[in-house]
Amino acid sequence: MQYQFIHYITRCSSFFALCISLVGCQTIPEIMGQSDVIERVIVQDTSLSSQTDQDLQAIEIKLTAQKPLTESEAVLYALQNNAAFKAVLIDLKIVKADLINAGLLPNPELLYSFSATNKPYRYAIDFPLEALWLRPIKLRNMKNEADATASRLTQAGLNLIKDVRVAYAQAVLTEERLKVTAASYQLRKQIHFLYTKRLASGDISGKDVLLAKNDAAIAKRDWELAQYDITAKTELILFLLGVNSNQRHIALSPNLIPACEVEEIETVLTKSLAQRQDVLAAQFSVKAAEEKLKLSKVSWLRFFGVADATSGQVNGHTLSPSIRATLPIFNQNQGVISRSEAELEKAILNLEALKQQAVLEIRTAHIQYQQSCHDWQVMQDNLLPAVQKMIALTEDAYHEGDISYLQTLEANRQFVDTQMREVTLKAELISKWAELTRNLHSQNIGKNVGE
Repeated sequence: MQYQFIHYITRCSSFFALCISLVGCQTIPEIMGQSDVIERVIVQDTSLSSQTDQDLQAIEIKLTAQKPLTESEAVLYALQNNAAFKAVLIDLKIVKADLINAGLLPNPELLYSFSATNKPYRYAIDFPLEALWLRPIKLRNMKNEADATASRLTQAGLNLIKDVRVAYAQAVLTEERLKVTAASYQLRKQIHFLYTKRLASGDISGKDVLLAKNDAAIAKRDWELAQYDITAKTELILFLLGVNSNQRHIALSPNLIPACEVEEIETVLTKSLAQRQDVLAAQFSVKAAEEKLKLSKVSWLRFFGVADATSGQVNGHTLSPSIRATLPIFNQNQGVISRSEAELEKAILNLEALKQQAVLEIRTAHIQYQQSCHDWQVMQDNLLPAVQKMIALTEDAYHEGDISYLQTLEANRQFVDTQMREVTLKAELISKWAELTRNLHSQNIGKNVGE
């Protein structure tokens, strides 16, 4: 009897295997892994796309050997080692697990009643047939969710690139700012000293000396603050790079200044909106919500295929097919359908809101970058040449005996102040350029030129 039971169970299994074959040869879709996302982030940025795996391996050596780290190397190192970015990349593993789960079919259930007096053997195998046609919908839903997650993580990588570039520029420029503030302090100390001597000879009043003293005190304060600023900016770049606590010092190469060459805003908008990863993620979310709505409209239906075996007249085991289905009298999944419709509507509105926000960010970044470029060009073309010419004329006049040494120091003070303004403009320009590249991704907004 036991062997007969096993024989009929085998026949039942063959029957359900035939039913499952109706699903077709559809396999679980492939999705992006962590390395794929990092590679896509690199491809999105034209200044990084030329890097190779060998470059990534060399970065660790450069950090260990305390060799100067370029901006591109810093960005690539951060993509590999930043703890926060590595943590969000785990979302890919989670969504992959959800995708696998969506593709799994439920196991058949076996009911077996043991024999008793005047009661024959009875067993049945149930399989939810609705799983066969719901599986493709579930897979499409989760595939869109996975694509949305990959796009969001790509955007997170691009945001990290922007943060690293800004922090790198600030860390480099604080060194330059320290040199300028040190020169400013020494210059103002000399001016205060000469004012003190002129006061002793009765050439000026005590008010002029007090102004020079205050000016020197302010310059000293700026110099001292610049020293603290170096430590703070270095800590920030180390944090973004994900450098371990045992290595608190790295050498940075001189930064590059992006050329001020930007396309017209309408051209920029047309290209960038189609490539922004947060907008792409929202589009995938809309598709996922559409599939979820389809699923909610049919998932309430339970339709079981049953292979029922009871005592027969021939050998005591006669297999007969039967079905068991849900009768939609009271519940047609109205609440879940209503919720899915609301989620789809929200996803569509979120997409529209993201597009509007993207347009605002791109326009704002474009205007601010143009403004910084304008200030930089005025500084390079007008202010610096004018101050340098004034310095040359002052030095000539001093050598000819027409003016005093104090007047040459006053002229040099204006030059130092202009240098400080140049460092500030340089930092603003790099920051605005990094923000613009984050919004435009792979668009060619200008090439880098040396300082």
